[in-house]
Amino acid sequence: MRNDSGCQLARMHGFDFLVEGVIILVAAIAVVYLFQRIKAGPVLGYLAAGVLIGPHALRLVTHVESIQTLAEFGVVFLLFIVGLELSFRRLASMRTEVFGLGSAQVLLTAALIGAAVAVIGVSWKAAAVIGFGVALSSTAVVLQILAERGELSGRMGRTSFSILLLQDLAIIPLLAVVPLMGDAGQGATEWRAVAIAAGKAAAALAVILLIGRYLLPPLFRAIAETHREELFFGITLLAVLGTATATQAVGLSLTLGAFLAGLMLAETEFRHQIEVYIRPFEGLLLGLFFMTIGMTIDLGFAAAHWWQVLLLLLGLVAIKAAVIAALCYAIKMPAGVAIRTGLVLAQASEFAFVLIAIAAREKIVPVDVQQMVLAVASLSMAATPVLAVFGQWLAGRVERVTRIGLAALEQENIDLKKHVVLAGYGRFGQMIARLLDANRIPYVALDLDPQQVAAFKDKGVPIHFGDATRPEILWGVGIDRASAIVLTTAKDPAGETRLVGLLRRRLPDLKIVARARDSQHAATLTAAGATEAVPDAVASSLHLAQSVVRSFGLPETDLNQLLAEYGEKSAA
Repeated sequence: MRNDSGCQLARMHGFDFLVEGVIILVAAIAVVYLFQRIKAGPVLGYLAAGVLIGPHALRLVTHVESIQTLAEFGVVFLLFIVGLELSFRRLASMRTEVFGLGSAQVLLTAALIGAAVAVIGVSWKAAAVIGFGVALSSTAVVLQILAERGELSGRMGRTSFSILLLQDLAIIPLLAVVPLMGDAGQGATEWRAVAIAAGKAAAALAVILLIGRYLLPPLFRAIAETHREELFFGITLLAVLGTATATQAVGLSLTLGAFLAGLMLAETEFRHQIEVYIRPFEGLLLGLFFMTIGMTIDLGFAAAHWWQVLLLLLGLVAIKAAVIAALCYAIKMPAGVAIRTGLVLAQASEFAFVLIAIAAREKIVPVDVQQMVLAVASLSMAATPVLAVFGQWLAGRVERVTRIGLAALEQENIDLKKHVVLAGYGRFGQMIARLLDANRIPYVALDLDPQQVAAFKDKGVPIHFGDATRPEILWGVGIDRASAIVLTTAKDPAGETRLVGLLRRRLPDLKIVARARDSQHAATLTAAGATEAVPDAVASSLHLAQSVVRSFGLPETDLNQLLAEYGEKSAA
């Protein structure tokens, strides 16, 4: 009898779950379609659908925790796709932005927000947990919005991803440290245990990468030879879920494992076919993930404490956006792009829910404070699409002000004709400038080091602060009237190649002499339209200067003597 009633209860729960699944699909299709029609974006549509049918509104869906378990795989597949679109080589080139910019953002944001929370009467432990919790941004929300807008591969997309990647790594020590903060008696033994656990996780991660790098490609080749689609699809799922499970088993996150699986397959010949299989799952489960975020938003609590929630929400967005924008501007990103990056990353992360829940369980954060943080975090994630639109509008206003500055730049260089534009005024640029002076060839220089620009401007050098990869800056110094441009840096090969292609299309008669990172980059620049590209392996300032002389058909002066004179003056 008991068994019959138990089976009946199980069938009832199974039926209820099925009904809720149908409700979720209906709500997703209807609401997202409506939001697409009004051009509000699918992410905001999924969040709104979740709020509408969730336990705090119409209560059509109540088994939120069960749905969240499935929905988290949307983020797993998203990070796998991101890894698939990168490579270890490209990731290595981003190390400065990941560990430099990302670390600075997390620490500075956590310190400012933690201090602000402590001022209003919360304990220092609670303030620290809240500060670090909301310093992290939502990888799923941000990457989805950037992908929709086609900006993942642009500078804002790369910078945003670098910061998000560091944040995903930062959650590992945070999840280990927060439980220790709950017991005042914790001593050095426990902290040493955390350090040991972190060391073991790092060693395990190295083993996972080593095995995956050399095991996955041949395994995929063997399966591909069977020409069985279901086997290929199966090995793809195994790669994603197996690596994610392995990383979680050693104390890391599922999403980090999925990202690593994508990286390990990014340089194989199977990446495009793998993406075809995974994309539908990623899109469906990611939409479900956003709906579950919407279901956690307690409209009743937010309405009852609306002014506190609004004030804290505005404070979070303002502090976080200002910190990120300032740091981006400090690494010489254009002001408009820095502002957009700050606003698109200004929300809290889904990890804030996890950290605050642990802190509440350990009695670090009071229940009422927990509810307030969850309300602010949920609303900040829901507001991200709006913040992205606002960031684009604000960047447009800033660029309009910049154009006023460009008008002054154009006016200052209006008399220049048949001149040379030096893109960069470091050691190479200065050597070439001396050569041009010796041959009475007019030039104008651009550089992004404000102190260097100010110092040389005081000496009468025709130099301006500006990013030479920005076409509007180049037109401001009369590139359309110039005889040649010399690209003296090779820090951004892809950006340099795009610029060469643009200049060749717009100005077919312009001489373009470029410094290349290596011979392969030199060949790429030449194919894009460079008159001459000099690889770094041979690109001393002497060689680059000789290329300029050769491009102009001038007699080659004693460049060795010129270089010696320059060295003597530099040493003086």
